[in-house]
Amino acid sequence: MNGSSIAGKAAAVTAASIGALALLAPTAVATPLDDGISHLVHLAGEDVSAKAGVGAVTGFTTMVGADALRDISAQFTPFAYAAPTFGCGSNGPITTIIAAATVEGPGPTTPTSLTPGDLRFSASPRHSGIPLASGLSVAWVNVNNGQSGIIALDDQTEFNLPSLSKTVRSGAGTVVASMWGTIDYPSARCVMTPTVGTFVVPDLPVAPPETPAAAPAPESQGVNPGSSDSGSGTPTTKAPEAAVPVPAAPAAVGG
Repeated sequence: MNGSSIAGKAAAVTAASIGALALLAPTAVATPLDDGISHLVHLAGEDVSAKAGVGAVTGFTTMVGADALRDISAQFTPFAYAAPTFGCGSNGPITTIIAAATVEGPGPTTPTSLTPGDLRFSASPRHSGIPLASGLSVAWVNVNNGQSGIIALDDQTEFNLPSLSKTVRSGAGTVVASMWGTIDYPSARCVMTPTVGTFVVPDLPVAPPETPAAAPAPESQGVNPGSSDSGSGTPTTKAPEAAVPVPAAPAAVGG
């Protein structure tokens, strides 16, 4: 038997042994975060920019760890760092975009308040002028419940101009998100590289207990029709009628 035959048989035996051990090893259970990341990868497809954004989320969650992310209690308004932006610098080739996210906190509600469980992403470019079009996108995943998505920041103002914002229904939990894309101005296009942030969406408020219905008031007694106070609603008693005297029978007359 030559050396190549022995090597081939040894490789076959090794492969069979590894396969048997794999069958005996416990199967890893997918976590909500795993499911959310898989969904993001599917949504990104072959889009180069989307894959970079999803890759930023994946790398961050891998580095920090799901357990540590779930235990985060502080709420971070801006993303972790300002995103370098190319193509629209007024004082140089590079500017920045401040990416942020807001949630509904305690206190009185206003017409612009968010629904508990919602998360609003927004961007504030360091560039003068009014944006004409938004090509910004956000990839997000809720570490606690596994919900995820890729959305375009395409909301508009009352003047039909880009508001550079978008609200998603993430549910309560820790949300990891990345933002990237473009913003068009009259004479420039800002190209934003991905930035990553972590945000805590508070638990939904507990509904107050229902107040038991009040017992119906007892029906009032009817008013005596013969009473002079028929409009007062107070029951009255009719006085007994006086006895009429009966005349005595005439005495008998003797015959």
